[in-house]
Amino acid sequence: MKKLLIINQNSPVVPPLNALLKQRSDISVEVYSGNLESASDYAQALPNTNLLFIAVGPNDADLYVEALFEAVDEVQPPISDIVMLSYAGVDDELSESVTYAGVKDPQEFIKQQRYAIKIVDESEIAYSIIRMGQLKDQQASDYELFNEGTPMPAKTVSPKAVAKLAYEMLIKQKLMNHSIGIIDQTPMGGR
Repeated sequence: MKKLLIINQNSPVVPPLNALLKQRSDISVEVYSGNLESASDYAQALPNTNLLFIAVGPNDADLYVEALFEAVDEVQPPISDIVMLSYAGVDDELSESVTYAGVKDPQEFIKQQRYAIKIVDESEIAYSIIRMGQLKDQQASDYELFNEGTPMPAKTVSPKAVAKLAYEMLIKQKLMNHSIGIIDQTPMGGR
């Protein structure tokens, strides 16, 4: 059985992801409940972790990921795959400007997100980044994907669609080692 550790800071993506994971008898899911800035708290949760799902932010993601990977370096758990949520715009891929909910300083926010991604990248563990459009609570589960370096529209995405993509990455090993932008699928002729 594989252990999946979810690092969650009130992300609306985690409940629909948990619903998908409950269907699996081969995955043991643990949701981290310690201090997001405490390497020693992470160290207690990390042993025997095979999969890691990171859903922190929008603010201070760099601090939380830095503490997490300090603990990963210390504990050396058998992590094979990491999926991390980030935000559309961190790669300058949006076709228009966007306002991030809960973010007072967008430039600092982008720096924090980029640094958090860099920490994950430098861990040399297989990982994928999901760059979410603005989260909007709706039931859509169909989505459009945009590769890193490809311009994408500033549109919304449902937590359910992001959870579906994260599940496919973590469990089905789809699109690993990618940075993928995601928005809800536009109905035919909707662009």
